[in-house]
Amino acid sequence: MPDPLVIVGGGLATARVVKSYREAGGDDPIVVVSADSSIPYHRPPLSKRYLRGEVEADGTYVEPAGFYPEHGAELRLETVVERIGERELELAGGERLAFSRLVLATGATPRRLGLPGELNLRTLADSTAIRTAAADARRAVVVGTGFIGLEVSASLRQLGLDVTIADRGTQLFRPLAAPLFSEYLAGLYREHGVELELGREIDEATTAGADLVVVGIGVTPNVELLEGSPVEVEDGVLVNERFETSLAQIWAVGDVARFFDPVFGRTRRIEHWSNANYQGTELGKLLAGEPGGYDHVSSFFSELFGISIRVLGALEEHDDQQLHGSFEDGQAVLLYLSGGSIVAALALGQADDELARLTELIRGRAAASAYR
Repeated sequence: MPDPLVIVGGGLATARVVKSYREAGGDDPIVVVSADSSIPYHRPPLSKRYLRGEVEADGTYVEPAGFYPEHGAELRLETVVERIGERELELAGGERLAFSRLVLATGATPRRLGLPGELNLRTLADSTAIRTAAADARRAVVVGTGFIGLEVSASLRQLGLDVTIADRGTQLFRPLAAPLFSEYLAGLYREHGVELELGREIDEATTAGADLVVVGIGVTPNVELLEGSPVEVEDGVLVNERFETSLAQIWAVGDVARFFDPVFGRTRRIEHWSNANYQGTELGKLLAGEPGGYDHVSSFFSELFGISIRVLGALEEHDDQQLHGSFEDGQAVLLYLSGGSIVAALALGQADDELARLTELIRGRAAASAYR
């Protein structure tokens, strides 16, 4: 039997590679090596529906357990890769696993502050720990105003806890760099009884008296297994638009990949569900010999107290903003502009056809005046 196609990592991107590869006719044996104890699952429910107890673990799975053996993929869970050798992996405990081709979908690890009792959210087990602690808690402090901080805060408040959000910055959802949206969110969270402590240093005094402390201050890509390898790393594994690393027969996708985005002509690393979903699907096709690769206006979504937002394009490209509509009225589009051209958009309450139109305006770098 030939050496298998090996995928390191057990998240959404991995599941999509397996499915897409088989659907495109790929017939190599597949081995998935994952440090996680669970089969691949979706991460968005971990801060929302699963955390609130609205679905159980099996409601988060990307595919049912039987999918992997049915598609000729061996799952090796709770297995840690120490390093990459010459066409083989060195696993914890000394075992070596040969591969013909290798996909790195190793994801990322949450940054920690080291606060007493601190919990982080990345895995299904992490969400279970927060969910269990919340059942006996009355007051929670959540550090961070990005995706994890805001989504977890909303869910804990919906579970009936007294919630405080603390952050060194003064804006909510700082990654969006949108002061007007931050102001709207601050009002929304206060309306729902969440206390905001912004613009302060975070230390043990911040969480004094809390029964539950959750920290969501970003992640670090998991590249440790590449130490000593010739594979190029720069805040993630560097890949081209076909997800190829600097070493032949090794690819990377998902949160760990710093990929070349031909739409914006630069490298980017994106830590969102839609990116892992798209990249995993495209790579599966490529590995099976079909055309594919990154050619996509990136997008992501979030849901906060029942309010759904969609963000399109590359926020980091902008030098100006233009608001259409009103966040308070539930219908708004915030355009992000660079030199007067649309490079990104934050949309609230917009239909699918409007999102599709915004996507094409961003792809074409349309002038702000093109949006009516």
